[in-house]
Amino acid sequence: MNGSGRWARLLAVVGALVVVGAACTSPPTTDGGEEGGGPGLVDVTDRLNEIYAELEGLDAKARRERLIELADEEGGSFNAYGSTNLDDIFPMIDEFESQTGIDVNYYRASSSDILTRVLQEADADFPGADVVFTNGPELTVIDREGLLAPLESPVLENIPPEGVFENWAWLYLNTFVGSWNTDRVSSPPSTWEELLAYGDGLALEVGDFDWFATLVKEYFVGEKGMSEDEAVDLFRQAAQGAALVDGHTLMAELLAAGEYDVAASTYLHRIVSLEKDGAPVSYQGGPEPIVIRPNGIGIHRYAQRPASALLFVEFMLTDAQDLLLEIDRQPASIGVEGGGLPSDMESVVVDLDALLDERDKWEGLWDEIIEGSGGTVYED
Repeated sequence: MNGSGRWARLLAVVGALVVVGAACTSPPTTDGGEEGGGPGLVDVTDRLNEIYAELEGLDAKARRERLIELADEEGGSFNAYGSTNLDDIFPMIDEFESQTGIDVNYYRASSSDILTRVLQEADADFPGADVVFTNGPELTVIDREGLLAPLESPVLENIPPEGVFENWAWLYLNTFVGSWNTDRVSSPPSTWEELLAYGDGLALEVGDFDWFATLVKEYFVGEKGMSEDEAVDLFRQAAQGAALVDGHTLMAELLAAGEYDVAASTYLHRIVSLEKDGAPVSYQGGPEPIVIRPNGIGIHRYAQRPASALLFVEFMLTDAQDLLLEIDRQPASIGVEGGGLPSDMESVVVDLDALLDERDKWEGLWDEIIEGSGGTVYED
C-alpha cells in the first residue's frame, strides 16, 4: 500500500468518525425510521468462538493462512483504533498489509479520546472499531463496560502472565524514567527522594496521575514506610515552581533542548532514541523503581470483522514485537530478545484495576498539585 492510499484510508476513517460524533448526541435512525437502532451492534462472541474452534490445532503458518482467508471473506479491510503515534505504527501496519494483503483503516487519537469515541459509538449503537489498542487504564475501562470480546490465542503464551486478561493482553510497555540533561546536570538524582527535592529545573508531566499514584503507594508507602500524606507532600513540594509539560514526547524534547534540568517521568524509549541521535540526555543510574504502564490490545465485542481483528492482534503480538524494538519501545512478548518486563532495573507495574477504582482520588490529588505549583506550562 502506497503512502497516498494509506493516508486516504486514515482520512476516510476520521471522516466517518466526524459523522458518528454528531450521531452520538442524536441517536441514528434505522432504515425504517426508528430512533436508537443505527447500523446495529451484534455481539461477536459466538462468531469468535467458531473461529477459535476452527483454528484449534493448526500450526502457526496454517493458522495465519486460514485467518487471511477468513479476513478476505470479511471484505479485506477492517478498522483499528489506536493511540500509538502515526510515525511509530505505520511501519507495523505496512508490514501487516504486506504479509497479509488485508488493509488497515487506522484511526489515531489520544488514549482519552479513544476511550470517549468507543463509549460514544456504543451509546449511539454504531459499530466502529474492530480492534482497539491503547493505554492500559483506558482499555480497562472499555473492558469494564463490556465492549471487548474474549481473546484466545496461542500467541498469548509469550506474554507475561500478569499481562494476559480474559479480553485483552499487553502489547507494549510504557516505561517512565527520571532523566536529565547531561550538559546541565553533573550530579544526577539517583533516588526518587533526590529527584523530587531537585528544586528549580525540575519538570513534571501534567497528566501523570498514574505514575504519581503508583510511586506513592508502592514505593514511598509500601517500601519506605511513609504515610500517604507524607508521600503526597513530597510531590506537592516538588511541584512548587516546577516546569509543567503536557505530553511525554514534548517533555523529552524540551529536556534535550535544555529548557529544564531534570524530567520526572519521561518515556524510556524517547530518551533512548534521543541519546542515539546525540542529544545530551540520560536516565542510567537514575531513580528506581521505574514505573511501567502497559498498552494493550483487544477485539471489540461488536466488531464487524472478527477474523480480521484476530489476525491483526496475533500479528501485533508476534511479528510487530520485533518492530517495536526498532523504535525503542518495550515489547510485551518474552518471545523476543529484550521483551517483557525489564530485568536490569527494579520496576513496578501500574495496578490498573486499583488505579481505576481510586481514579477520582488520585487524579484529583495530582490536579491539585499541578494547579497549585505556579510553574511554567509547556504545551504543543
